[in-house]
Amino acid sequence: MWRPDPGPCVAQVAEWGEHPDDVEYMRQLKAMPKRIMKRRELIVKNVDLEKVSKKQGKVNFSIACWALSEYSKSSGLGDEAASILHVFYESKDERKVLNAFSAAGVELEAAEAVPVEPDSSLPHEQEIMYSREALFIQDDFVYEEGPPLSTEELKKRFRM
Repeated sequence: MWRPDPGPCVAQVAEWGEHPDDVEYMRQLKAMPKRIMKRRELIVKNVDLEKVSKKQGKVNFSIACWALSEYSKSSGLGDEAASILHVFYESKDERKVLNAFSAAGVELEAAEAVPVEPDSSLPHEQEIMYSREALFIQDDFVYEEGPPLSTEELKKRFRM
């Protein structure tokens, strides 16, 4: 028979932050140390990205990567494919990171270094700040840079 109240079988769920487990989790999270990071953003060919990522264990830096569509201005097909990178590192490792990138043929020094906000709302930045090891985070989606190319530019690029 139908009744207006949900009855005893429905679990009572507390709001986020009210349950004792939530409070304990937030306490633990605040106790964890965050690294003070710098970030540089640049567009790199995927061939060069592979070279740089091999140096990631030897030099302490993390990468967040977003693949660019072949229709983007800075990307293309095959060896011309490129990605947008955010390179994260601590100030004490800056010279090592810049040397590692220049050895791989990537001019990281040309990109402006920006301090990472400790209260950042971006999940990948929080994950990298809390992590003690170097991370390589790659987005599953493909992005297009800037306004779409004109028909003439596309025909020229794809030799049509």
